[in-house]
Amino acid sequence: FAKTVLENFYDKSRNSIDSGSKQAPFGYVMPAGQRDMTRVAFIVNILRIQGIEVGRATEEIKLKEGTFPAGSLVVKRNQPYGRLAKILLEKQQFPDPSLRTYDDTGWTMGLMSQAQVVETADAAVLDAHVQPVDQLEIVGAVKGAGPWTVVLHNGANALATLRYRLKDLTYDALAQPFKSDSVELPAGSLLIPSSARVTGEIEKLGLQAVALSQLPNVQKRPADPPRLAVYSTWGSTQDVGWVRYALDHFEFAYDLIYKERVRKGNLRDAYEVIVIPSQGRGAKSLVFDVESKGRALAYTKTPEFPTMGMYGESADITGGMGLEGVVELEKFVKAGGVLITLGAASFFPAEFGITRTVDAARPSAQFYAPGPVVEAVIDQPTHPIFYGYPEKTVPVRYANGPLLRVPTADQAKWVLMEYAGTDRSVLSGFMRGVAETRGKPAILDVPVGQGRVILFATNPCYRWQNLGEFNMLANAILYFNQFPKSRGGAAAQ
Repeated sequence: FAKTVLENFYDKSRNSIDSGSKQAPFGYVMPAGQRDMTRVAFIVNILRIQGIEVGRATEEIKLKEGTFPAGSLVVKRNQPYGRLAKILLEKQQFPDPSLRTYDDTGWTMGLMSQAQVVETADAAVLDAHVQPVDQLEIVGAVKGAGPWTVVLHNGANALATLRYRLKDLTYDALAQPFKSDSVELPAGSLLIPSSARVTGEIEKLGLQAVALSQLPNVQKRPADPPRLAVYSTWGSTQDVGWVRYALDHFEFAYDLIYKERVRKGNLRDAYEVIVIPSQGRGAKSLVFDVESKGRALAYTKTPEFPTMGMYGESADITGGMGLEGVVELEKFVKAGGVLITLGAASFFPAEFGITRTVDAARPSAQFYAPGPVVEAVIDQPTHPIFYGYPEKTVPVRYANGPLLRVPTADQAKWVLMEYAGTDRSVLSGFMRGVAETRGKPAILDVPVGQGRVILFATNPCYRWQNLGEFNMLANAILYFNQFPKSRGGAAAQ
């Protein structure tokens, strides 16, 4: 048996090498010099974990698809895991419109990370001179010298890590883009007093910065991280876990709260921002959670199960936050708090009246979209949520969140991003009935009382995959106090 396994592995590897030598695509190129190379490093290092060979070009590469500079990352298909590389990097296509699938249909790593990955049908890539890459580490840099350091907001998620890692320092954020000599300083870039400590962390995190001799003459706002909470039900914790993993990885400070804390009230005294990750199948399951069977169901640490209750305990996990909790979350927002809902959780504020003029509908029975990557259009590019996103259209994972609708008079004020909703906008994966999403809001910023509700119909934090979208959530948290002033509407009452 062991010999058969070994022979099969050899045959599969040989066949993969042969296929990559004779059949397009012959490889993939990630050009050097991209705006945020940390996203490229994420892709490369995931490939390396899978045993896929990646090389760094030692000289310029000329292919049918273009010319790529030395330092570009190259994945050749004539290797033992060449077929796996193709699976991870290609665009997933499903020509059968009647298809049903078990799980996601789109996972193209370049699109999910919003990094440039060029597929090539030019066999010349197989002869490109490269040096093997074991692990790709991006070293950040501070250009110039001066008492002020501006850390560029180029979309790197590690910008939030820097803010939390150096939380004892005072930061300002540039409210508008600014040009210093020949360097563009994007809106959202962080301004910090220069020091060796700051430079060291910038280098470690792979960020790019510029040192200035004087403060830039542009509007600046304090960039103070909020007191943050993440809400979890007791009965649907998987997607919450992925959000926690991402926040932990990027070193956000937050409290994990459950129904007990929400019912207790006084949320605004404790937090500026509360994030409700996608969980459950809709608003009712979020509010009422585990059904009560007439007796308490405890989740607490015991001598028999000492690890239970490590992150939270409850004498009775049934019943959910209930209407009592809904009232407390509404009080939180009206008192000036920012409530952020992701994916399926965005049914909640609409259906339970926190955003009273926002409707949350579901698609028709014929609609089918098992996790494709689709194109979304940014309608308000100067909104802080889109710091680090210079393009008008971006790839996002369709999360089967609500089809949101707002009053016509409020669309221009509240709709931050919408789905393109055309056949061409399905970039990878499978979507049947795409027209049902056309023009539907993907992100809303709705004023309520003194606060606001940010509804993501997308899920910008999904299974540690769509890191290109995650920065929208990071921005919503980090720049919570820099959103445009509330602009009326019935939901603001």
